[in-house]
Amino acid sequence: MKKAFSNFLYFLNLLVAISLIISYLSVVIPPDAWWLPSVFGMAFPIIAIVNLFFVVFWLFIQPRRMFLSLVIFFVGFNFHTRYFQFKGQKTGKQGVKVLSFNVRHFAGEGDGTQKENATKIVNFLNTQELDIICLQETRLRRNNIFDLPGTVRKLKSIEHYQYARSSNTFGLVTMTRFPIVFMGEIRFKDSRNMAIYSDIILAPDTVRVINVHLQSYQINPNKYAVIESPGIDQEKDLKEVKEIGSKFKKAVQMRASQVRQIRKIVDESPYPVIICGDFNDAPISYAYQKLRGKLRDAFVASGKGFGRTYVGEMPSFRIDNIFYDAKFTSYNFQVHDFRNSDHLPISCTLVRE
Repeated sequence: MKKAFSNFLYFLNLLVAISLIISYLSVVIPPDAWWLPSVFGMAFPIIAIVNLFFVVFWLFIQPRRMFLSLVIFFVGFNFHTRYFQFKGQKTGKQGVKVLSFNVRHFAGEGDGTQKENATKIVNFLNTQELDIICLQETRLRRNNIFDLPGTVRKLKSIEHYQYARSSNTFGLVTMTRFPIVFMGEIRFKDSRNMAIYSDIILAPDTVRVINVHLQSYQINPNKYAVIESPGIDQEKDLKEVKEIGSKFKKAVQMRASQVRQIRKIVDESPYPVIICGDFNDAPISYAYQKLRGKLRDAFVASGKGFGRTYVGEMPSFRIDNIFYDAKFTSYNFQVHDFRNSDHLPISCTLVRE
């Protein structure tokens, strides 16, 4: 009986190990070719934790059996570092301080008005002594809530900016201390999401800063009873699970197309590239891998802890990123505990070395 139960657990261990391998492979399998591996990539943290549980379990029960999970864990060790860093890399060196923040239309997380939330965000930005600011989901219609030219005048370190509307009211903004010599837009098919890029003079060089906002899942947890209280109505639960799965599939496939458009701009850039923005996807994903390419991840290089950036109603993890060219070194990566959106702002200092 004990042997049969042990073999059954090892079979489960094998399934978890295979799932972990599929999650590793999800970064190179385009979701618009085959979307199911993306589910394993999204579930990576849970799969990895269960895999480690089996390592510890077999260590005390049957040590030989722990090697399956242990080997697979170390094969994908670099993937695990995308989720957690033990020690941040800090410096007092002079560099370019970059910040990315999805401001969610200035809707805020409390009872404040949009104007009050916009004022809080501007005041926060002023405390950071920033050189480059990339904002997503910014309210751009000029009114008493938010006036972009007026905001730029209020920001102590900012003199130049670029913006583009993804709808009549909202869009992306890139602001900088340094001159912008060229600007471009990347419009995505059948989507209000987009990206913009700015060629910015960082004397004696020029860099291309790409501000991105990729396709979201558009899943409202409050709309689906299966998320809050599964099992009450099985027929309704099944219908909702199918609808959520359909939205997941559509989003990952749209992001696959979107990142290929952005990647083309990166590959054709005559300058070193910095990518900032809201990826709406996990660190173990095709979108992350395709955009990062040979660029470096500021969190992996100089972050600490889990680095979660999304604090909305869905499960929380890091979906906002700063990637940069190898000509720079990242220091002082920070997820700011400034809760005025369903995202947290992130920043780092890039030093040319």
